[in-house]
Amino acid sequence: MSRFQLGYMYALSPIHPGGEGDLGNILDIVRETHTNFPYIPGSSLRGCLRNEVKYCGQNDAMVIANRLFGDELDTSTGKMGVHQVWFGDARLLWVPMRTMELEGKGDVFTWVSCHTLIRDHALLSGQGKTLPTLPDSPVGTRTGTYWVADSQITVGAMPNGLAKATELPKWAASLEGEVKSTWDDCRIILPDDDFDVLMEHALWTQIRNKITAEDSTNGKTQPGSAEVFWTDICIPRDTILYFAWGYRKDTPVHASDHKVLMSVVNALFQVGGQANVGRGWVQGWVAKDQSPENLNEPAIEPEFESQGEETQILISAGA
Repeated sequence: MSRFQLGYMYALSPIHPGGEGDLGNILDIVRETHTNFPYIPGSSLRGCLRNEVKYCGQNDAMVIANRLFGDELDTSTGKMGVHQVWFGDARLLWVPMRTMELEGKGDVFTWVSCHTLIRDHALLSGQGKTLPTLPDSPVGTRTGTYWVADSQITVGAMPNGLAKATELPKWAASLEGEVKSTWDDCRIILPDDDFDVLMEHALWTQIRNKITAEDSTNGKTQPGSAEVFWTDICIPRDTILYFAWGYRKDTPVHASDHKVLMSVVNALFQVGGQANVGRGWVQGWVAKDQSPENLNEPAIEPEFESQGEETQILISAGA
C-alpha cells in the first residue's frame, strides 16, 4: 500500500451499515467486537463509492470503475480484477446527543466522543505525538451538569491544548459555516465507561409496523402475522466518522481516474442499507487531496454531465 490517507463522513440521515446476528424483530447493526461500537465495513464503503464512480456521468465511467476497484466478480470463473484503490472501515469519531439536558434548562445538542475513539483517530491522523494526556473526568467546551435519562455527568472545561489537538484536519466546504461553528462550541470528551452508557441513548431507533394483508376467503390475517413490528437501529444523523484509504503501490494510477474518485469522495453519496427510505446519505471529504505517487499519465480534467449547483448544508440541531 502507498500514501496512507484519511477520509471523513458527516451523516445527513441515519445510517444502517448492515445487520449482525439473529435478534428476531430487532434489526441490530454490525459492531466492533472489542468496543461494541457500530461501524461501516470497508466493503460497504468501497461498494457504494464504486457505484458512484460507475454512474458519475462520464462516458467511460465503467472503465474507470473497473480500473480503480477491479473488474466485478465473474461468476463463471469466480475471479475478480485487480484493484488500485482500497478503503478501510469507517469508524465513529463524534456522536451527536440530542437528549442531553444542561443545568435543568432544557435539552441541548452536543457531540460526544471518548478516549478510545480520540486515541485511535490520532494514531491514523498523525496527531498521536501532539495529543495531550486525556483526563479521567468528562471535559467539554460547555461546562456544567448534564442529564441523559437517569444518568448525570458533570463536565469540566476542556484544556486548550486538548481542544486544538482534537480538531479535524479539514472540513468539507459545505460544512465550514454553521456546522463547524456549532461543533467548535458543543463537544464533550468522556472516559470510555461513561461513553458506553451514553451510547445506549445515542443510537437512532425506530419501531416500524409490518403491514399484513387479510385473507380474501375468511377475512383473517395470514399465518405468521403475529410479529406486527420490528425495531430499526441506526447510526444517527450528524455523526462524524473517519476511514483510511489509499492506492496500491504496485499498480499505476491514472491521474484522471484519481480526479474522478476525488470528485465522488468529496461529495454527497449514500452508504449502507435501506436506501429506498433515504438512509445513509453522507457528506464525504478527504483530509489531504494528494495525487498518487505512481501516476502513469499527465492529469486530464474529467468531463462530467451537468450536476447542478452545490447546496449549503445546515445542521438540524434544535439547540
